[in-house]
This record gives sequence, C-alpha cells and structure tokens, in this order.
Amino acid sequence: MLTALLPPERIRVPLGSHSRHAVLRELVEMALPDAEPATVDAVFQSVLARESIASTAMGDGLAVPHGRTGAISEFRMAAGLAESVDDYPAPDGLPVRACFLLLTPPSDGGAHLKVLARLARLMRKDDLRSALYSATSAEAFAAVLQRSEAP
Repeated sequence: MLTALLPPERIRVPLGSHSRHAVLRELVEMALPDAEPATVDAVFQSVLARESIASTAMGDGLAVPHGRTGAISEFRMAAGLAESVDDYPAPDGLPVRACFLLLTPPSDGGAHLKVLARLARLMRKDDLRSALYSATSAEAFAAVLQRSEAP
C-alpha cells in the first residue's frame, strides 16, 4: 500500500531543508511536482494550518504532516529523511528524522487514516525504523517500505 502511494521520485534522502517550515514546503513541492504555484501555495497553507493546531511529530523520530484541501483531487504523499531540524517539536523530545506528508482532498478521509495506521505499525518495529533511518537513497528508503509490507 505505501509503496503504491509513494514512488521513489517522491522520496528525498536527505531532505535539503533544516527548519520545520522549510521541510513542509519541500515535501509539498515534492508531492505536487507539476502543480501550479497557486495550488502548491494553497496546499502548503492547509499543511501549515494543521500544524498550527499541534505538531505532527509523533515521537521516535517520526513526523506525519498532513493537510486536507480542495486544491487537490487525489491522495498524494511525499517523504524523506530530515537532518538537523531542531524546531519540529516532538512529544518525546527526540529530533524528527523521517517525514511522511499526506495530502487528501476533503472527500477522502479513509485513505488518510489507513496510511496513518500503516505508518504507525511500521514505526513500532525497531528493526524497520532503524533501517528506514539508515537509508542512504530514495530507493533504499522505498525498499524498507516494501519490506515492511511483505507478508
């Protein structure tokens, strides 16, 4: 499921940004590579609005920023490994290392919840989390996700 929604071209290892705001913008741009600038801005604002309610850092180095907006018509994802992002507050105080951006149109809440559940299961497994954080390329990151989905 994750590998189908997150092709390697929407994964960046490492992300080039070093602040929460810049990481979120980078992920939105990755998720919508062919979108008009106004669409990218609208989607980015929806992600910032959600982030202003509470940090989407979940602990154990994971952040799952997300936004629901009518500016897009289909579920989109982007992900990457962050380095030195000190202003992304997590409940356990650990720095954010992996970010998975989820973007959904208003009519599609089901996919969003399924992906969140899948990511939570993945990140509870120490070996998979460690392998994900050790990925040195988008392909290696995607391979960890693929392994996590193996029966």
